[in-house]
Amino acid sequence: MAAIIRDVEQKDFTELRSLMLENAARQDLGVTRLPSVEKLAIDCLKSQPPKFNCLVCEEGDRIVGYAIYSFGYSTWMARVLNIDDFHTQPHCEYEVKYKLLKRLIKIAIEKDCKRTAWTSSASDHDEFWTKQGAVDVTVTEAWHQCRVDKSNFNTSKLK
Repeated sequence: MAAIIRDVEQKDFTELRSLMLENAARQDLGVTRLPSVEKLAIDCLKSQPPKFNCLVCEEGDRIVGYAIYSFGYSTWMARVLNIDDFHTQPHCEYEVKYKLLKRLIKIAIEKDCKRTAWTSSASDHDEFWTKQGAVDVTVTEAWHQCRVDKSNFNTSKLK
């Protein structure tokens, strides 16, 4: 059966969250920070502007992959498309990865983005991405992605 890429719809969030849990378990992330089905739907479909966008890959009546993305701004590049989460089920991994990435690139072109970027865990970093033209800037440009989690937002920890 052919895989179809489409925008997420209200009816998809329960299944989408299940796939997110599957992805979190596969990466041994735990589930304590995963938003509820309701929060995901509100943040994606009802917030203005949306807090995130989501594509799903549907095979028959099942969602077999998704990509969560948002738009950002780079001082040097202008508008960019940032991919926050990208997951496919193993039985259709290559086909779905390819179709989702192809759609994301199309969206980036339509929205006049100058770059598409994402963070990849070591377990998800494979040759698929480089075959599609991705560059690992940790290696090529010595850039590091850093973050401050909410638990460290307390200004007393800032020196």
